[in-house]
Parts: sequence; structure tokens; C-alpha cells
Amino acid sequence: MAKRSTTYNLILKAFTKLNNKLPEEQKLSLKERRKIIKEVIYPAYKNVPHYKIRKKPIKQIILDQIANIPPKEICDINYIDPSFYALIEWFEIDDTISNLIPDCIYVKISAGIYGETKIFNTRNYEYSSKGVKAIVENIRPDANDNPSGTFLFSAYKKLRPRKKDDGTSENYYLDFILYIDEAPQGEESEVEYKLPRTKENSKKKKAVTSSLQKKMKELKAIKRSKARIKKTLENKIKKYTAGKRKLEKSKKARPSTKSTVDKDFKNTIIYLSKIFSNGKITKEQYDAAIKKLFK
Repeated sequence: MAKRSTTYNLILKAFTKLNNKLPEEQKLSLKERRKIIKEVIYPAYKNVPHYKIRKKPIKQIILDQIANIPPKEICDINYIDPSFYALIEWFEIDDTISNLIPDCIYVKISAGIYGETKIFNTRNYEYSSKGVKAIVENIRPDANDNPSGTFLFSAYKKLRPRKKDDGTSENYYLDFILYIDEAPQGEESEVEYKLPRTKENSKKKKAVTSSLQKKMKELKAIKRSKARIKKTLENKIKKYTAGKRKLEKSKKARPSTKSTVDKDFKNTIIYLSKIFSNGKITKEQYDAAIKKLFK
């Protein structure tokens, strides 16, 4: 185990060092790097004694792998219209960052008294570690206590500290500002840099917009599917708990009635396990459903 760990970490360290020198559109996330190491690089070195491993050949393999991956054109924030990320519900900010924002640009969340994040790259985004979850949970009590109010995020294109407003993609970031009943909880100002009006830029901007619209369409389909699954689960739990209550109140329940209740319980458990294992519901939703079943 120690040998694997040493060899693997040596490769990962070399990969990370090279990756950090790449332009934003070519950089790979930690997940992507680990996948390449596991499937391509490590198998070639797993039986090689550590003292025989040389960095130069490893570096060349890594460069060859990087060369096979096309740059992500969508990484250029100048091709993205910030208004595409307007009026986002407070509880949907995580979905937006995870699924609708390219995994190679810089963003920040500004929510006033509820907190703000540092500027971070979405490449290695994690809901809990970047501070987004803390902000969402800070908003939740007030949003739940004031159902008639609005808590919405809208994005503004801004310049990163100590960077030039010269069109270089990585010099900019999207600042997602929280609005409470239309009152901004952050600075609304944004940079005005615009790409030169050329056919190539027009074509790229159109392609980026089309890609983002496709992602939004896919996300809406996923949400509809999750809503149907949630409703089906709720109905199954409701049917079982109603039958159970009726059974408990009955002094002379028929064997068939008990059999029906037992069957409903079994079917609900099977369905719950299936949708959880398929990633259709979260661990929190699974635990909440189990709690209702055994209440």
C-alpha cells in the first residue's frame, strides 16, 4: 500500500505542477487528473521499483495526455452574457455553479449579512468547501420565515484583483450578488470590456450561448424527473402510513389488510433504495424518508 501511495503521489505531484502552468482553457480538475493517472499512467509504473522511476518520462506521458484533450472554448468568460445567470433562486445557486457554469471560470458569491465567498475557480468546486453551503444555510431560515419575499442571485462580470481589463479570460470573474426583495447585497458595478466585433468572435459567442442553453434545458429535465420521483415517494409513504394507522386502530383487522400494509412497506423500501442508489435523491432525503416510514 505504501509503495502504491508513494508512486501515485509522485505522479500526481508532477501532473499538478504541469497543470498549474497551463492556460485556463486547458487546465484539468483534480478529478480529471486522478482519472488519467488511474487509467493510463499508474498502471505502467505499478510494478516498477520506486528508485527506478524517473520524472522526465512521466512528464512526457502527462504532456501527451494533455495534448489529446481539446481546449475548452467555453472557458472564456468574455463570451458569456452575465444576464444568462440572472434571477436565480437562492436554493438553486449550487445547481447553477455545478451544472450551468463552465468548470473553468472564476466566480464569487456575495450575500451581505449571510456571508460571501472568496473568488474561486469552478474547476474543483465543492458545495461544502467553498463556502456556498454556509451561505445557503444562513439564508434558509429567513427565506422560510418570509415565503412572500424574494431571495435571488444575479451575476455581474468583474475584474479580479491586480488584473488588467484587457480581455484575458482568466482576469475576470462572475460575482453572484444576492437580492432581497430587489435590494442588492453587494456592489452591482461591472466591467464593460467587449470583444472585438469579428465573425470569429460572433461565431464563438453563439456557440457558447447555445451550449449553455443546452445545459439549462438538460438541468430542467433533471429537475422535472426529480420532482416526479419525489412525488412518487411521498405518495408511497403516505399510502403506507395511512394503511398502518388504519390497521393499528382496527380491533379485528383482516389478514389481507395486514398483508397489504406489509406489501406497501416493502415496495416503498425497495423504491427508496433504488432511487438512492441511482443518485436520484440525496442522503439527507433518504434519511428523512426512512424517518417518516418508521415514525
